[in-house]
Amino acid sequence: MRKRTQNSSSHLKAIASTTTDALIAIDEAGNVISWNPAAESIFGYSTEDMIGQSLHAIIPERYQKAHDRGLERVNGGGQHHVIGHAATLAGRRKDGSEFPIELTLSTWKSGGRNHYGGIIRDISERVRMEDELRTSEARTRAITETANDGIITADSDGFILSWNKAAATIFGYGPDEAVGQSLTLIVPEQFKSAHERGIERVSGGGAPHVMGKTVELSGLHKKGHLIPVELSLSTWLIGEERYFGGIIRDITERKKNELKLEAQRKKLQTRARSLKKLNEEVKSKNEQLQGLSNKLAKYLSRQVYKNIFEGKSDVKIESYRKKLTVFFSDIQGFTELTDRVESEVLTGALNKYLNEMSKIALDHGGTIDKYIGDAIMIFFGDPETLGEREDAIACVRMAIDMKKKLAEMRREWDVLGVTRPLHVRMGINTGYCTVGNFGSEERLDYTIVGGSVNLASRLESAADVDEILISEDTFSLIKDVIACKPRDKIRVKGIAYPIMTYSVIDLIETIKQEQEHIKANLKGFSLNVDFDKLNYSDKLYAREMLLKAIAKLDPTDAD
Repeated sequence: MRKRTQNSSSHLKAIASTTTDALIAIDEAGNVISWNPAAESIFGYSTEDMIGQSLHAIIPERYQKAHDRGLERVNGGGQHHVIGHAATLAGRRKDGSEFPIELTLSTWKSGGRNHYGGIIRDISERVRMEDELRTSEARTRAITETANDGIITADSDGFILSWNKAAATIFGYGPDEAVGQSLTLIVPEQFKSAHERGIERVSGGGAPHVMGKTVELSGLHKKGHLIPVELSLSTWLIGEERYFGGIIRDITERKKNELKLEAQRKKLQTRARSLKKLNEEVKSKNEQLQGLSNKLAKYLSRQVYKNIFEGKSDVKIESYRKKLTVFFSDIQGFTELTDRVESEVLTGALNKYLNEMSKIALDHGGTIDKYIGDAIMIFFGDPETLGEREDAIACVRMAIDMKKKLAEMRREWDVLGVTRPLHVRMGINTGYCTVGNFGSEERLDYTIVGGSVNLASRLESAADVDEILISEDTFSLIKDVIACKPRDKIRVKGIAYPIMTYSVIDLIETIKQEQEHIKANLKGFSLNVDFDKLNYSDKLYAREMLLKAIAKLDPTDAD
Protein backbone atom coordinates (compact mmCIF):
# COMPACT_ATOMS: atom_id res chain seq x y z
CA MET A 1 0.00 0.00 0.00
CA ARG A 2 2.79 2.43 0.94
CA LYS A 3 4.55 1.68 -2.33
CA ARG A 4 1.33 2.35 -4.29
CA THR A 5 0.86 5.61 -2.45
CA GLN A 6 4.43 6.64 -3.18
CA ASN A 7 3.95 5.83 -6.87
CA SER A 8 0.74 7.84 -7.00
CA SER A 9 2.44 10.80 -5.36
CA SER A 10 5.32 10.59 -7.84
CA HIS A 11 2.88 10.54 -10.74
CA LEU A 12 1.04 13.59 -9.45
CA LYS A 13 4.32 15.49 -9.01
CA ALA A 14 5.37 14.59 -12.56
CA ILE A 15 2.05 15.84 -13.94
CA ALA A 16 2.23 19.04 -11.90
CA SER A 17 5.74 19.82 -13.04
CA THR A 18 5.14 19.17 -16.76
CA THR A 19 1.61 20.40 -17.42
CA THR A 20 1.15 23.76 -19.14
CA ASP A 21 -1.77 24.61 -16.83
CA ALA A 22 -1.19 26.23 -13.46
CA LEU A 23 -1.93 23.80 -10.59
CA ILE A 24 -2.49 25.72 -7.36
CA ALA A 25 -3.69 24.55 -3.93
CA ILE A 26 -4.78 26.75 -0.99
CA ASP A 27 -5.86 26.12 2.58
CA GLU A 28 -9.18 27.19 4.08
CA ALA A 29 -7.70 30.62 4.85
CA GLY A 30 -6.91 31.20 1.17
CA ASN A 31 -3.13 30.89 1.50
CA VAL A 32 -1.11 29.06 -1.13
CA ILE A 33 0.18 25.62 -0.19
CA SER A 34 1.12 24.38 -3.69
CA TRP A 35 2.44 26.27 -6.76
CA ASN A 36 3.70 24.41 -9.85
CA PRO A 37 6.18 25.58 -12.57
CA ALA A 38 3.34 26.44 -14.98
CA ALA A 39 1.89 28.78 -12.33
CA GLU A 40 5.30 30.48 -12.12
CA SER A 41 5.33 30.89 -15.92
CA ILE A 42 1.75 32.15 -16.17
CA PHE A 43 1.69 34.59 -13.23
CA GLY A 44 5.38 35.51 -12.94
CA TYR A 45 5.63 34.60 -9.21
CA SER A 46 8.11 31.94 -8.11
CA THR A 47 7.14 29.16 -5.72
CA GLU A 48 9.12 30.91 -2.95
CA ASP A 49 7.14 34.10 -3.62
CA MET A 50 3.75 32.43 -3.25
CA ILE A 51 3.93 29.56 -0.70
CA GLY A 52 2.15 30.77 2.44
CA GLN A 53 0.91 33.94 0.70
CA SER A 54 -2.71 34.92 0.09
CA LEU A 55 -4.17 34.04 -3.28
CA HIS A 56 -5.15 37.75 -3.55
CA ALA A 57 -1.80 38.27 -5.28
CA ILE A 58 -3.16 36.77 -8.51
CA ILE A 59 -6.80 37.90 -8.16
CA PRO A 60 -7.79 41.29 -9.63
CA GLU A 61 -9.01 43.60 -6.87
CA ARG A 62 -12.59 43.70 -8.15
CA TYR A 63 -12.92 39.89 -7.61
CA GLN A 64 -11.21 39.63 -4.20
CA LYS A 65 -14.29 40.22 -2.03
CA ALA A 66 -16.29 37.63 -3.95
CA HIS A 67 -13.39 35.19 -3.53
CA ASP A 68 -13.32 35.75 0.26
CA ARG A 69 -17.10 35.36 0.57
CA GLY A 70 -16.95 32.10 -1.37
CA LEU A 71 -14.29 30.66 0.95
CA GLU A 72 -16.24 31.72 4.00
CA ARG A 73 -19.44 30.16 2.65
CA VAL A 74 -17.87 26.81 1.71
CA ASN A 75 -15.83 26.65 4.94
CA GLY A 76 -19.10 27.17 6.84
CA GLY A 77 -20.75 24.27 5.03
CA GLY A 78 -22.53 26.37 2.38
CA GLN A 79 -23.08 25.59 -1.29
CA HIS A 80 -20.22 25.05 -3.74
CA HIS A 81 -21.30 27.43 -6.55
CA VAL A 82 -18.33 27.08 -8.93
CA ILE A 83 -16.52 24.05 -7.64
CA GLY A 84 -16.56 21.29 -10.25
CA HIS A 85 -17.32 23.75 -13.06
CA ALA A 86 -15.11 25.60 -15.53
CA ALA A 87 -15.34 29.38 -15.22
CA THR A 88 -13.86 32.15 -17.34
CA LEU A 89 -12.33 34.90 -15.19
CA ALA A 90 -9.38 37.29 -15.19
CA GLY A 91 -6.01 36.72 -13.52
CA ARG A 92 -3.37 39.22 -12.48
CA ARG A 93 0.31 38.81 -13.20
CA LYS A 94 3.17 39.94 -10.98
CA ASP A 95 3.64 43.04 -13.20
CA GLY A 96 0.00 44.01 -12.55
CA SER A 97 -1.30 43.20 -16.03
CA GLU A 98 -4.55 41.29 -16.34
CA PHE A 99 -5.34 38.43 -18.73
CA PRO A 100 -8.22 36.01 -19.35
CA ILE A 101 -8.11 32.60 -17.62
CA GLU A 102 -10.20 29.47 -17.52
CA LEU A 103 -10.54 28.12 -13.92
CA THR A 104 -11.63 24.69 -12.68
CA LEU A 105 -11.94 24.37 -8.85
CA SER A 106 -11.95 21.33 -6.56
CA THR A 107 -12.07 20.87 -2.74
CA TRP A 108 -11.17 18.19 -0.19
CA LYS A 109 -10.75 17.77 3.58
CA SER A 110 -7.53 16.92 5.32
CA GLY A 111 -7.17 16.81 9.14
CA GLY A 112 -10.72 18.08 9.44
CA ARG A 113 -9.96 21.23 7.43
CA ASN A 114 -11.06 22.25 3.90
CA HIS A 115 -8.46 22.53 1.18
CA TYR A 116 -8.98 23.84 -2.35
CA GLY A 117 -7.29 23.17 -5.68
CA GLY A 118 -7.44 25.08 -8.96
CA ILE A 119 -6.45 24.23 -12.52
CA ILE A 120 -5.85 27.55 -14.33
CA ARG A 121 -5.34 27.89 -18.07
CA ASP A 122 -4.13 31.10 -19.80
CA ILE A 123 -6.68 31.60 -22.60
CA SER A 124 -5.29 34.92 -23.91
CA GLU A 125 -4.57 33.48 -27.36
CA ARG A 126 -7.98 31.80 -27.55
CA VAL A 127 -9.74 35.03 -26.54
CA ARG A 128 -7.66 37.00 -29.07
CA MET A 129 -8.57 34.58 -31.85
CA GLU A 130 -12.23 34.67 -30.84
CA ASP A 131 -12.15 38.48 -30.86
CA GLU A 132 -10.52 38.47 -34.27
CA LEU A 133 -13.09 35.99 -35.54
CA ARG A 134 -15.94 38.11 -34.22
CA THR A 135 -14.36 41.22 -35.74
CA SER A 136 -13.86 39.40 -39.05
CA GLU A 137 -17.43 38.14 -39.04
CA ALA A 138 -18.73 41.61 -38.19
CA ARG A 139 -16.60 43.13 -40.95
CA THR A 140 -17.76 40.52 -43.43
CA ARG A 141 -21.40 41.15 -42.49
CA ALA A 142 -20.89 44.88 -42.82
CA ILE A 143 -19.27 44.52 -46.24
CA THR A 144 -21.84 42.01 -47.40
CA GLU A 145 -24.82 44.04 -46.27
CA THR A 146 -23.55 47.43 -47.47
CA ALA A 147 -22.06 46.28 -50.77
CA ASN A 148 -23.68 47.48 -54.00
CA ASP A 149 -22.94 44.08 -55.54
CA GLY A 150 -24.98 40.99 -54.85
CA ILE A 151 -23.02 38.47 -52.76
CA ILE A 152 -24.34 34.90 -52.76
CA THR A 153 -22.93 31.65 -51.36
CA ALA A 154 -24.09 28.13 -52.11
CA ASP A 155 -23.28 24.56 -51.11
CA SER A 156 -21.90 21.80 -53.32
CA ASP A 157 -25.40 20.99 -54.60
CA GLY A 158 -26.02 24.55 -55.69
CA PHE A 159 -28.43 25.50 -52.88
CA ILE A 160 -28.25 29.07 -51.61
CA LEU A 161 -26.70 29.55 -48.15
CA SER A 162 -26.49 33.36 -47.96
CA TRP A 163 -28.16 36.23 -49.83
CA ASN A 164 -27.33 39.87 -49.13
CA LYS A 165 -29.46 43.01 -49.53
CA ALA A 166 -27.92 43.90 -52.89
CA ALA A 167 -28.85 40.46 -54.25
CA ALA A 168 -32.42 41.08 -53.11
CA THR A 169 -32.40 44.46 -54.89
CA ILE A 170 -30.98 42.99 -58.11
CA PHE A 171 -33.18 39.89 -58.40
CA GLY A 172 -36.28 40.89 -56.43
CA TYR A 173 -36.17 37.95 -53.99
CA GLY A 174 -35.81 38.61 -50.25
CA PRO A 175 -33.35 36.51 -48.18
CA ASP A 176 -36.23 34.44 -46.75
CA GLU A 177 -37.34 33.60 -50.31
CA ALA A 178 -33.88 32.77 -51.67
CA VAL A 179 -31.94 31.01 -48.88
CA GLY A 180 -32.37 27.24 -49.20
CA GLN A 181 -33.46 27.47 -52.84
CA SER A 182 -31.48 26.24 -55.84
CA LEU A 183 -29.34 28.78 -57.67
CA THR A 184 -31.41 27.98 -60.75
CA LEU A 185 -33.88 30.40 -59.18
CA ILE A 186 -31.97 33.24 -60.86
CA VAL A 187 -30.49 31.36 -63.84
CA PRO A 188 -32.26 31.93 -67.21
CA GLU A 189 -33.65 28.79 -68.86
CA GLN A 190 -31.06 28.75 -71.65
CA PHE A 191 -28.20 28.66 -69.11
CA LYS A 192 -29.59 26.15 -66.59
CA SER A 193 -28.12 23.00 -68.16
CA ALA A 194 -24.64 24.53 -68.38
CA HIS A 195 -24.95 25.80 -64.78
CA GLU A 196 -25.91 22.38 -63.41
CA ARG A 197 -23.14 20.64 -65.35
CA GLY A 198 -20.60 23.15 -64.00
CA ILE A 199 -21.72 22.63 -60.38
CA GLU A 200 -21.53 18.88 -60.83
CA ARG A 201 -18.11 19.04 -62.52
CA VAL A 202 -16.44 21.26 -59.90
CA SER A 203 -18.06 19.41 -56.96
CA GLY A 204 -16.66 16.20 -58.44
CA GLY A 205 -13.14 17.63 -58.57
CA GLY A 206 -13.23 18.81 -62.19
CA ALA A 207 -11.71 21.97 -63.64
CA PRO A 208 -13.39 25.26 -62.56
CA HIS A 209 -13.64 26.86 -66.01
CA VAL A 210 -14.84 30.32 -64.99
CA MET A 211 -13.65 30.42 -61.37
CA GLY A 212 -11.46 33.42 -60.67
CA LYS A 213 -12.69 35.19 -63.80
CA THR A 214 -15.24 37.94 -64.43
CA VAL A 215 -17.85 37.15 -67.05
CA GLU A 216 -20.86 38.99 -68.43
CA LEU A 217 -24.14 37.11 -68.74
CA SER A 218 -27.85 37.44 -67.94
CA GLY A 219 -29.66 36.83 -64.65
CA LEU A 220 -33.37 36.09 -64.14
CA HIS A 221 -35.42 38.59 -62.13
CA LYS A 222 -38.31 37.48 -59.91
CA LYS A 223 -40.68 39.17 -62.37
CA GLY A 224 -39.32 37.05 -65.21
CA HIS A 225 -37.26 39.57 -67.18
CA LEU A 226 -33.55 39.21 -67.88
CA ILE A 227 -30.94 41.42 -66.23
CA PRO A 228 -27.42 41.97 -67.68
CA VAL A 229 -24.96 41.13 -64.90
CA GLU A 230 -21.24 40.84 -64.33
CA LEU A 231 -20.34 37.69 -62.36
CA SER A 232 -17.18 36.75 -60.44
CA LEU A 233 -17.19 33.16 -59.12
CA SER A 234 -15.05 31.51 -56.45
CA THR A 235 -14.99 28.12 -54.75
CA TRP A 236 -13.39 26.70 -51.60
CA LEU A 237 -13.27 23.60 -49.43
CA ILE A 238 -13.99 23.35 -45.70
CA GLY A 239 -13.00 19.85 -44.76
CA GLU A 240 -14.43 17.77 -47.53
CA GLU A 241 -17.34 20.10 -48.18
CA ARG A 242 -17.20 22.35 -51.25
CA TYR A 243 -18.79 25.79 -51.31
CA PHE A 244 -19.36 28.36 -54.04
CA GLY A 245 -19.45 32.13 -53.89
CA GLY A 246 -20.54 34.70 -56.44
CA ILE A 247 -20.25 38.49 -56.60
CA ILE A 248 -22.89 39.81 -58.98
CA ARG A 249 -23.07 43.36 -60.35
CA ASP A 250 -26.10 44.73 -62.15
CA ILE A 251 -24.71 46.32 -65.33
CA THR A 252 -28.03 47.44 -66.79
CA GLU A 253 -27.05 51.12 -66.74
CA ARG A 254 -23.63 50.34 -68.14
CA LYS A 255 -25.17 48.46 -71.06
CA LYS A 256 -27.55 51.33 -71.72
CA ASN A 257 -24.62 53.74 -71.70
CA GLU A 258 -22.63 51.43 -73.97
CA LEU A 259 -25.49 51.43 -76.47
CA LYS A 260 -25.66 55.22 -76.26
CA LEU A 261 -21.90 55.48 -76.70
CA GLU A 262 -21.99 53.13 -79.68
CA ALA A 263 -24.71 55.22 -81.30
CA GLN A 264 -22.74 58.36 -80.53
CA ARG A 265 -19.57 56.75 -81.92
CA LYS A 266 -21.33 56.00 -85.20
CA LYS A 267 -22.59 59.58 -85.37
CA LEU A 268 -19.07 60.85 -84.68
CA GLN A 269 -17.65 58.59 -87.37
CA THR A 270 -20.17 59.97 -89.84
CA ARG A 271 -19.36 63.49 -88.68
CA ALA A 272 -15.63 62.77 -88.87
CA ARG A 273 -15.97 61.61 -92.47
CA SER A 274 -17.85 64.81 -93.28
CA LEU A 275 -15.25 66.92 -91.50
CA LYS A 276 -12.43 65.07 -93.25
CA LYS A 277 -14.00 65.81 -96.60
CA LEU A 278 -14.59 69.42 -95.58
CA ASN A 279 -11.01 69.66 -94.28
CA GLU A 280 -9.69 68.37 -97.59
CA GLU A 281 -11.76 71.00 -99.40
CA VAL A 282 -10.52 73.71 -97.03
CA LYS A 283 -6.94 72.47 -97.44
CA SER A 284 -7.32 72.63 -101.21
CA LYS A 285 -8.74 76.16 -100.98
CA ASN A 286 -5.97 77.18 -98.60
CA GLU A 287 -3.36 75.85 -101.01
CA GLN A 288 -5.00 77.84 -103.79
CA LEU A 289 -5.08 80.94 -101.59
CA GLN A 290 -1.49 80.37 -100.50
CA GLY A 291 -0.42 80.09 -104.12
CA LEU A 292 -2.34 83.24 -104.95
CA SER A 293 -0.93 85.12 -101.94
CA ASN A 294 2.59 84.03 -102.89
CA LYS A 295 2.01 85.47 -106.34
CA LEU A 296 0.56 88.68 -104.90
CA ALA A 297 3.52 88.93 -102.52
CA LYS A 298 5.78 89.51 -105.50
CA TYR A 299 3.88 92.74 -106.20
CA LEU A 300 4.18 94.01 -102.62
CA SER A 301 7.08 94.74 -100.35
CA ARG A 302 7.77 92.00 -97.82
CA GLN A 303 6.88 94.22 -94.85
CA VAL A 304 3.59 95.40 -96.37
CA TYR A 305 2.63 91.87 -97.34
CA LYS A 306 3.41 90.61 -93.81
CA ASN A 307 1.46 93.39 -92.09
CA ILE A 308 -1.60 92.87 -94.29
CA PHE A 309 -1.71 89.08 -93.97
CA GLU A 310 -1.04 89.18 -90.24
CA GLY A 311 -3.79 91.74 -89.79
CA LYS A 312 -1.50 94.43 -88.44
CA SER A 313 -2.70 97.07 -90.91
CA ASP A 314 -5.95 97.73 -92.76
CA VAL A 315 -6.18 97.96 -96.54
CA LYS A 316 -7.68 101.42 -96.84
CA ILE A 317 -6.76 104.90 -97.98
CA GLU A 318 -4.73 106.49 -95.19
CA SER A 319 -1.41 108.29 -94.74
CA TYR A 320 0.71 109.84 -92.03
CA ARG A 321 3.91 111.85 -91.57
CA LYS A 322 7.04 109.99 -90.56
CA LYS A 323 10.79 110.48 -90.67
CA LEU A 324 12.27 108.02 -93.19
CA THR A 325 15.55 107.36 -94.96
CA VAL A 326 14.98 107.18 -98.73
CA PHE A 327 17.22 105.48 -101.31
CA PHE A 328 17.31 105.88 -105.10
CA SER A 329 19.57 104.16 -107.62
CA ASP A 330 19.74 103.75 -111.38
CA ILE A 331 22.10 102.23 -113.93
CA GLN A 332 24.33 104.75 -115.64
CA GLY A 333 23.73 104.85 -119.39
CA PHE A 334 20.90 102.30 -119.32
CA THR A 335 18.88 104.12 -122.01
CA GLU A 336 21.84 103.88 -124.38
CA LEU A 337 22.14 100.16 -123.58
CA THR A 338 18.56 99.52 -124.76
CA ASP A 339 19.58 100.66 -128.24
CA ARG A 340 22.78 98.60 -128.39
CA VAL A 341 21.80 95.27 -126.74
CA GLU A 342 19.14 92.79 -127.75
CA SER A 343 16.02 93.15 -125.58
CA GLU A 344 16.07 89.48 -124.47
CA VAL A 345 19.69 89.76 -123.32
CA LEU A 346 19.08 93.09 -121.64
CA THR A 347 15.92 91.82 -119.92
CA GLY A 348 17.81 88.85 -118.46
CA ALA A 349 20.68 91.04 -117.28
CA LEU A 350 18.31 93.64 -115.77
CA ASN A 351 16.24 91.04 -113.92
CA LYS A 352 19.44 89.50 -112.56
CA TYR A 353 20.56 92.93 -111.36
CA LEU A 354 17.19 93.82 -109.77
CA ASN A 355 16.98 90.41 -108.09
CA GLU A 356 20.41 90.73 -106.46
CA MET A 357 19.76 94.30 -105.33
CA SER A 358 16.37 93.31 -103.88
CA LYS A 359 17.93 90.49 -101.86
CA ILE A 360 20.38 92.92 -100.32
CA ALA A 361 17.59 95.43 -99.58
CA LEU A 362 15.47 92.79 -97.83
CA ASP A 363 18.47 91.52 -95.85
CA HIS A 364 18.93 95.01 -94.43
CA GLY A 365 15.20 95.49 -93.70
CA GLY A 366 14.42 97.95 -96.48
CA THR A 367 10.93 98.45 -97.89
CA ILE A 368 11.11 98.22 -101.67
CA ASP A 369 8.76 100.89 -102.94
CA LYS A 370 9.00 100.37 -106.70
CA TYR A 371 11.10 99.62 -109.75
CA ILE A 372 11.12 102.31 -112.42
CA GLY A 373 12.82 100.66 -115.36
CA ASP A 374 16.38 100.26 -114.16
CA ALA A 375 15.83 102.54 -111.15
CA ILE A 376 15.03 101.30 -107.64
CA MET A 377 13.29 103.22 -104.86
CA ILE A 378 13.67 101.90 -101.31
CA PHE A 379 12.95 103.42 -97.92
CA PHE A 380 13.64 102.57 -94.28
CA GLY A 381 11.48 103.35 -91.21
CA ASP A 382 8.04 102.08 -92.20
CA PRO A 383 6.08 99.88 -91.67
CA GLU A 384 8.86 98.59 -89.38
CA THR A 385 11.54 100.74 -87.79
CA LEU A 386 14.59 100.37 -85.58
CA GLY A 387 14.75 104.09 -84.90
CA GLU A 388 15.87 107.02 -87.08
CA ARG A 389 19.60 106.46 -86.59
CA GLU A 390 19.54 102.68 -87.04
CA ASP A 391 17.29 103.02 -90.09
CA ALA A 392 19.71 105.47 -91.70
CA ILE A 393 22.74 103.26 -90.94
CA ALA A 394 20.93 100.20 -92.35
CA CYS A 395 20.13 102.10 -95.56
CA VAL A 396 23.74 103.22 -96.13
CA ARG A 397 25.06 99.74 -95.26
CA MET A 398 22.70 98.37 -97.88
CA ALA A 399 24.02 100.81 -100.49
CA ILE A 400 27.64 99.83 -99.68
CA ASP A 401 26.80 96.12 -100.05
CA MET A 402 25.02 96.85 -103.35
CA LYS A 403 28.07 98.67 -104.64
CA LYS A 404 30.33 95.72 -103.72
CA LYS A 405 27.93 93.28 -105.33
CA LEU A 406 27.98 95.31 -108.53
CA ALA A 407 31.74 94.78 -108.79
CA GLU A 408 31.07 91.02 -108.93
CA MET A 409 28.17 91.39 -111.35
CA ARG A 410 30.19 93.29 -113.96
CA ARG A 411 31.84 90.01 -114.99
CA GLU A 412 28.42 88.32 -115.09
CA TRP A 413 27.06 91.00 -117.46
CA ASP A 414 29.98 90.33 -119.74
CA VAL A 415 29.10 86.62 -119.81
CA LEU A 416 25.44 87.47 -120.54
CA GLY A 417 26.52 89.48 -123.59
CA VAL A 418 26.43 93.01 -122.14
CA THR A 419 29.98 94.14 -122.82
CA ARG A 420 29.55 97.64 -121.47
CA PRO A 421 30.60 97.76 -117.76
CA LEU A 422 27.81 97.97 -115.19
CA HIS A 423 27.86 101.22 -113.23
CA VAL A 424 25.21 102.82 -111.01
CA ARG A 425 24.52 106.03 -109.15
CA MET A 426 22.94 106.05 -105.67
CA GLY A 427 21.34 108.82 -103.60
CA ILE A 428 20.18 108.75 -99.97
CA ASN A 429 18.29 111.34 -97.90
CA THR A 430 16.67 111.34 -94.44
CA GLY A 431 13.65 113.50 -93.70
CA TYR A 432 9.92 113.65 -93.06
CA CYS A 433 7.72 112.08 -95.72
CA THR A 434 4.05 111.34 -96.13
CA VAL A 435 3.73 107.53 -96.10
CA GLY A 436 0.66 105.34 -96.51
CA ASN A 437 -1.87 103.96 -98.99
CA PHE A 438 -2.60 106.21 -101.94
CA GLY A 439 -5.06 105.61 -104.76
CA SER A 440 -8.74 104.70 -105.09
CA GLU A 441 -11.09 102.29 -103.35
CA GLU A 442 -10.42 99.76 -106.14
CA ARG A 443 -6.63 100.07 -106.30
CA LEU A 444 -4.12 101.26 -103.72
CA ASP A 445 -0.40 101.88 -103.80
CA TYR A 446 1.64 101.87 -100.58
CA THR A 447 4.31 104.53 -101.15
CA ILE A 448 5.88 107.74 -99.89
CA VAL A 449 5.73 111.33 -101.20
CA GLY A 450 7.22 114.65 -100.24
CA GLY A 451 10.20 116.93 -100.62
CA SER A 452 12.53 114.49 -98.86
CA VAL A 453 11.74 111.88 -101.52
CA ASN A 454 12.50 114.38 -104.29
CA LEU A 455 15.80 115.28 -102.63
CA ALA A 456 16.88 111.60 -102.54
CA SER A 457 16.08 111.34 -106.26
CA ARG A 458 18.02 114.56 -106.94
CA LEU A 459 21.04 113.21 -104.98
CA GLU A 460 21.01 110.07 -107.14
CA SER A 461 21.03 112.21 -110.30
CA ALA A 462 23.90 114.33 -108.94
CA ALA A 463 26.04 111.35 -107.92
CA ASP A 464 29.06 110.30 -109.96
CA VAL A 465 29.32 106.85 -111.47
CA ASP A 466 29.48 104.16 -108.74
CA GLU A 467 29.10 106.83 -106.07
CA ILE A 468 26.77 106.87 -103.04
CA LEU A 469 25.78 110.49 -102.44
CA ILE A 470 23.98 111.35 -99.18
CA SER A 471 22.45 114.46 -97.64
CA GLU A 472 23.72 116.24 -94.55
CA ASP A 473 20.68 114.99 -92.59
CA THR A 474 21.65 111.40 -93.32
CA PHE A 475 25.35 112.11 -92.68
CA SER A 476 24.60 113.44 -89.18
CA LEU A 477 22.99 110.10 -88.26
CA ILE A 478 25.64 107.76 -89.70
CA LYS A 479 28.93 109.63 -89.35
CA ASP A 480 30.06 107.62 -86.30
CA VAL A 481 29.74 104.34 -88.19
CA ILE A 482 30.39 105.11 -91.86
CA ALA A 483 33.24 107.10 -93.35
CA CYS A 484 32.26 109.87 -95.78
CA LYS A 485 33.91 112.79 -97.48
CA PRO A 486 32.30 116.20 -98.18
CA ARG A 487 31.07 116.92 -101.71
CA ASP A 488 29.61 119.92 -103.45
CA LYS A 489 26.47 121.68 -102.35
CA ILE A 490 23.52 121.25 -104.69
CA ARG A 491 20.36 123.22 -105.21
CA VAL A 492 17.01 121.46 -105.34
CA LYS A 493 13.76 122.85 -106.58
CA GLY A 494 11.51 123.67 -103.66
CA ILE A 495 14.38 124.12 -101.20
CA ALA A 496 15.56 127.71 -100.74
CA TYR A 497 19.06 126.90 -99.50
CA PRO A 498 21.84 124.79 -101.01
CA ILE A 499 22.10 121.19 -99.74
CA MET A 500 25.44 119.97 -98.41
CA THR A 501 26.26 116.49 -99.75
CA TYR A 502 28.67 113.74 -98.76
CA SER A 503 30.15 110.82 -100.66
CA VAL A 504 30.12 107.48 -98.82
CA ILE A 505 33.48 105.73 -98.64
CA ASP A 506 32.86 102.60 -96.54
CA LEU A 507 32.23 101.38 -93.01
CA ILE A 508 34.80 102.80 -90.62
CA GLU A 509 35.37 99.31 -89.26
CA THR A 510 36.02 97.93 -92.74
CA ILE A 511 38.49 100.68 -93.55
CA LYS A 512 40.46 99.93 -90.38
CA GLN A 513 40.60 96.26 -91.28
CA GLU A 514 41.66 96.95 -94.87
CA GLN A 515 44.56 99.07 -93.71
CA GLU A 516 46.24 95.74 -93.08
CA HIS A 517 44.53 93.93 -95.92
CA ILE A 518 44.98 94.43 -99.68
CA LYS A 519 42.35 93.07 -102.03
CA ALA A 520 41.84 93.64 -105.74
CA ASN A 521 39.96 91.80 -108.46
CA LEU A 522 40.19 92.49 -112.18
CA LYS A 523 39.58 90.42 -115.24
CA GLY A 524 42.73 88.28 -115.37
CA PHE A 525 44.04 89.67 -112.08
CA SER A 526 43.24 88.82 -108.44
CA LEU A 527 45.11 89.94 -105.33
CA ASN A 528 44.16 89.25 -101.71
CA VAL A 529 46.74 89.89 -98.97
CA ASP A 530 45.98 89.58 -95.24
CA PHE A 531 49.19 90.63 -93.50
CA ASP A 532 48.00 89.46 -90.06
CA LYS A 533 47.92 85.87 -91.27
CA LEU A 534 51.38 85.79 -92.89
CA ASN A 535 54.36 84.49 -90.94
CA TYR A 536 57.96 85.42 -91.76
CA SER A 537 58.66 82.63 -94.29
CA ASP A 538 55.27 83.19 -95.96
CA LYS A 539 56.03 86.87 -96.36
CA LEU A 540 59.37 86.06 -98.06
CA TYR A 541 57.63 83.70 -100.47
CA ALA A 542 54.79 86.18 -101.14
CA ARG A 543 57.34 88.92 -101.86
CA GLU A 544 59.14 86.68 -104.34
CA MET A 545 55.87 85.94 -106.17
CA LEU A 546 54.94 89.64 -106.29
CA LEU A 547 58.31 90.61 -107.72
CA LYS A 548 57.89 88.04 -110.49
CA ALA A 549 54.39 89.36 -111.16
CA ILE A 550 55.65 92.99 -111.29
CA ALA A 551 58.29 92.01 -113.83
CA LYS A 552 55.57 90.50 -116.01
CA LEU A 553 53.31 93.55 -115.60
CA ASP A 554 55.79 96.05 -117.12
CA PRO A 555 53.58 97.92 -119.66
CA THR A 556 56.61 98.67 -121.84
CA ASP A 557 57.22 94.94 -122.30
CA ALA A 558 54.31 94.31 -124.65
CA ASP A 559 54.07 91.16 -126.77
